[in-house]
Amino acid sequence: MSDASGAPRLRNRISTRARSTITRILRDPPPKRNDTPLNFTENIAATTSVSEDLAHSSRTNDVRNQSRGPRVVQDGSDDPGSTSGIQSWLLKLRNVNRDRQARSVTPRGGFMNTVAQGYSSGQGKERSHRSSVGSHRKVLGHLIPSGFGTMLNSAGGNRRDSCTGIDIMTVFPVEIVSQILSYLDHNSLLSCELVSHSWRSAALSSHVWRHAFEAEHGTWKGRSYWRDWKSMFEVKTTLNKRWLKGQVNPTYLKGHTDSVYCVQFDQEKIITGSRDRTIRVWDIATGECTKIIGSAHDPNPGSNTIGYHKGSILCLQFDDRILVTGSSDHTCIVYSLPDFEPFLTLPGHRMGVLDVCFDDLHIVSCSKDTSVCVWERSTGLLLSRLRGHEGPVNAVQLRGNLVASASGDARIKLWDIESGYCVRTFSGHTRGLACIQLSEDCKTIVSGGNDQSIRVWDVDSGSLRYEIRDAHKSLVRSLYLDSQNGRIISGSYDQSVRVWDLEGGESLLNFPRWHGSWILAARADDRRIVSTSQDSQVLVLDFSSEIRGLGSMFG
Repeated sequence: MSDASGAPRLRNRISTRARSTITRILRDPPPKRNDTPLNFTENIAATTSVSEDLAHSSRTNDVRNQSRGPRVVQDGSDDPGSTSGIQSWLLKLRNVNRDRQARSVTPRGGFMNTVAQGYSSGQGKERSHRSSVGSHRKVLGHLIPSGFGTMLNSAGGNRRDSCTGIDIMTVFPVEIVSQILSYLDHNSLLSCELVSHSWRSAALSSHVWRHAFEAEHGTWKGRSYWRDWKSMFEVKTTLNKRWLKGQVNPTYLKGHTDSVYCVQFDQEKIITGSRDRTIRVWDIATGECTKIIGSAHDPNPGSNTIGYHKGSILCLQFDDRILVTGSSDHTCIVYSLPDFEPFLTLPGHRMGVLDVCFDDLHIVSCSKDTSVCVWERSTGLLLSRLRGHEGPVNAVQLRGNLVASASGDARIKLWDIESGYCVRTFSGHTRGLACIQLSEDCKTIVSGGNDQSIRVWDVDSGSLRYEIRDAHKSLVRSLYLDSQNGRIISGSYDQSVRVWDLEGGESLLNFPRWHGSWILAARADDRRIVSTSQDSQVLVLDFSSEIRGLGSMFG
């Protein structure tokens, strides 16, 4: 039988085997993501019996001597001691191809012929063939012996007579190929792009790169549709490197005339509150102040039925619809966004409001009067007052049905927002607390205060995970917990902003004396750290300056 007549039969045999294998794969549950992933830069393991079968070819010794590769989905019909269904099928095809070559005429030299049976055309062709194989292996690593890297047909349709494996692009549907490639790491995907046009197209799949992104950098919480996941991966990797090295572009925002007590920002704006009784809105891209909110800057203050704060702006929080501020005038004011019109006043405290937070249903505020107030967001109705602290409640955080509060009495309390009961108290700090953060999954609390330490607590057990002693040389005034990136950002009266590893508490970055006085607030996201100070300035430390493709991730 000639090669020309045998090629269609071989393809039919491959198609039949492929359908059978895919049926088994779809019938059996896929491996968990925690299992060792398929990595086509490594070899698929072969059993001793298979190795002995391949030993007849002196040119396949490198296949037998490769290190053990990752596990693949097992075919339930195979013997437990043999290779998996996919491995067995590929090895059988490899043996069939070798038998065909032994019976056929001497094949012409081709691309990726890795199990040649010997050429009668002279040593020159053999050296040329080995050079071709060597150059391809530089691109694919060990794809060839794994059975996935050999092409049956080229882009131009020429036959590939000598082959040791199956090109998955010619056998499997696009969906199966995409699922297989999604188990690769980003370095393997970059190698796959160099194989051929079809491999490049498959390796550039959005589905494939999304898996690579989330395996490396965690689940993406933003909008996931129409994302360039490969570009996002590159941006995120560059950002992480800059965070590790502390490569920032600093910018100072000047406009406030007194201490800046609080700050929050998103991808478009920064909002700050100050002792000068004003709220300022800054364009995050240009650093320009776009709006000033306060009676001293309102041309018609008498026309506003709600009015403005008559004291320092001590705290604030905003989302897409509202901005809530707390003041030393004992009140909270709720503003509508994006017009920043005040429409609700919350006058429940007897002393200054030190911190505020909210979700879709509730607004929670804490005060120097030692209480925590829970308000109905839609109406401003006071629902409950949480009492139990013996000192000023300096910080509060709301997550789900839990409210965490930190007080000058050196204790942390965890409250059930529906019942108003204190469900747990955390003790251990030796002096008063100034700041607290509760993780989004409600499993971790981070606290800091006047004992100059940062403590990380386990919510479920109430125990201390670890303590960063002497984290700062003075009061730890502000904390921000970035759970997704595993970072803690702290600001202190010692005029420094520091970054810590959430897992073990190791110091990652230190920005000492970038402010001229006490640091009063510090917040962060993937791209920036924004801090405020008693020196009336706002400092933006930008890690993303001049990185290409930022729009793919943050646009």
